Amino acid sequence: MNAESRDSMQPKSIQQINLSYDTQQDRLMLRAGMSDGSEIQVWITYRITRQLFAVLNREANLPVAPAGASESTYTQSAAPAPGEATRQFAEEAVAMESLESLDFNTAYEERMPVVEQGPLLAVGSQFQAVNAQLRSMTLHCLNHMNVNINLTKELVLAIARMLLIAAKDAGWTLQSGGEPGTVSAIVVQGTPEKQVLH
Repeated sequence: MNAESRDSMQPKSIQQINLSYDTQQDRLMLRAGMSDGSEIQVWITYRITRQLFAVLNREANLPVAPAGASESTYTQSAAPAPGEATRQFAEEAVAMESLESLDFNTAYEERMPVVEQGPLLAVGSQFQAVNAQLRSMTLHCLNHMNVNINLTKELVLAIARMLLIAAKDAGWTLQSGGEPGTVSAIVVQGTPEKQVLH
């Protein structure tokens, strides 16, 4: 991940990621602790959160209940075809198993912010895929700043999960498969303090 402005900066690797909802700002705060001891801070609005989740969860396959459905019941119109349901369940099971191997328990270590003027504000997003697999995500921010994140499968899965949990805290509805959805209980087990990836 690296922040770029008109002056190019050297790429740095991510050591930790934290995502949380700020009630006063009504935005999510994405913080990334970098290998050089710095921290990138980006405000993410509801609109950008929905954009990010729509793309990331297509690859992450986290379980999301359709809007209006309870955790235990789905309407007949919302239920997928049997073959599609089996495939979807298998993909979600793999995603949940992969989540268990990620470290969300260690406390986030604050670092010196890269931008002294305060957090950046994301106003757009862009993704790059290679052979149908996501490779990078760019958050376009005000003041001609971009935050570029090289994506791995683990990072895609972790950010998608963090977006789900933070959106639940915010009371926001996210998209899944083009339809509004709510967070499945299986994804949000744990506490907000565990919103850190190492």
